Amino acid sequence: MAAYRGLRINGDRLNNTLQSTSTSWGALAASTGMRRLALSPEDKEVRDWLVQQCKELGCDVRVDRMGNIFATRPGSSTERKPIAMGSHLDTQPAGGRYDGILGVIAALEVLRTLHENNIQTHCPISLIDWTNEEGARFPGAMMCSGVWSTKSTTSLEACYAVKDTDGLSMKKALEDIGYLGDTPCDYRENGLECYFELHIEQGPKLEATGNKVGVVTAVQAMKWFAVRVSGVEGHSGTTPMDMRSDALVTASRLIASVSDIARTTGLGVSTVGVISNDTQSQATIPSGVEFIIDVRCSTDRMVQDLCSAIFKSFDEIVQRENNYTSYHVFRTWGLPESVFHDDCIGAVRSAAVDEVGISKIMDMKSGAGHDAAWVSKVVKSSMIFVPSKDGISHNPAEYTSPEDCSLGGQILLQALLLYDDDVKNGSLS
Repeated sequence: MAAYRGLRINGDRLNNTLQSTSTSWGALAASTGMRRLALSPEDKEVRDWLVQQCKELGCDVRVDRMGNIFATRPGSSTERKPIAMGSHLDTQPAGGRYDGILGVIAALEVLRTLHENNIQTHCPISLIDWTNEEGARFPGAMMCSGVWSTKSTTSLEACYAVKDTDGLSMKKALEDIGYLGDTPCDYRENGLECYFELHIEQGPKLEATGNKVGVVTAVQAMKWFAVRVSGVEGHSGTTPMDMRSDALVTASRLIASVSDIARTTGLGVSTVGVISNDTQSQATIPSGVEFIIDVRCSTDRMVQDLCSAIFKSFDEIVQRENNYTSYHVFRTWGLPESVFHDDCIGAVRSAAVDEVGISKIMDMKSGAGHDAAWVSKVVKSSMIFVPSKDGISHNPAEYTSPEDCSLGGQILLQALLLYDDDVKNGSLS
């Protein structure tokens, strides 16, 4: 490993690739924002580009049945599984250029650096582009890493059946862009030695504390629920106020309590970001309203306790309303707490200390979901965070400096080499 200590990525190339590919495929007009929805024409084009780049570096490229791309550079050992790195190339409908994209482009830069320096690793090295991490087009975040892990409750066939707002199924979208692969989407048949993911923090802690690198030790637990509030439709001008069963009024009180309960209990965070009204008429009392709750806490138990407190408050609100409104809850998605492995955490920490010193790194638990969370259920994993300006993400204003992008890429390279060296020397547990 000592011979590789001086090995450096090309930071200018990393950042130029990041910006040029974002501009070419999915850029929003008149901003630095991105709209590259999963399996869209823009996603196909950047995937085609990525596959070609990896093949030019001598990688074997496989696409699995959920469209996940695995580009693998051979190692000297024919018996070891690949050390993997990556993230996702899809974005929110109005997202930024760094969330997910940085992790894939940095992984490509690592492969380029190994290739041009003729570095022979012991383990094979894989770049992964996970499909539909955002869940913005096909509902279900981290959908395809979840299938690969076999730990998600949503099966491959169930994912295939998920439709976008135009009624197109995910399987048809995979077929349309030519990324319905034949490699099994199952870690037991397409396995890894370990997994590292570089990502922007998507929060303010690193910037606020003056730290340069987050060594990610875990991802917090989360659950999503769809709530339907039912009332009685009526004319807005002729129905007396004391005779109304207004679903929207009741829903507004329930939604407010989602935030209030999280604040008062201190258990975690809860958010309502989607609301729909059946009638959408100014002159009609709404008969049905639906909204989505996102609950996130440090542990599975805390998520359960916060959810219980929220739904208890719902019961109390409906009882106080006493106007024949009602609500029903449907759980739509969840991610158990994910704890990363000491071997991978140690490799990231050692690489980060070498780059910036112990005083500029901090251990962190991720508040956002990542593909690494599902991967960690079946493979040793960890993540590297670099600062997000003002903590902004899922927004065109999302920004991480070129220096911090390069720093993250360099730590990714060195963590990978440290881990590979430990495998070669037989020093891992």
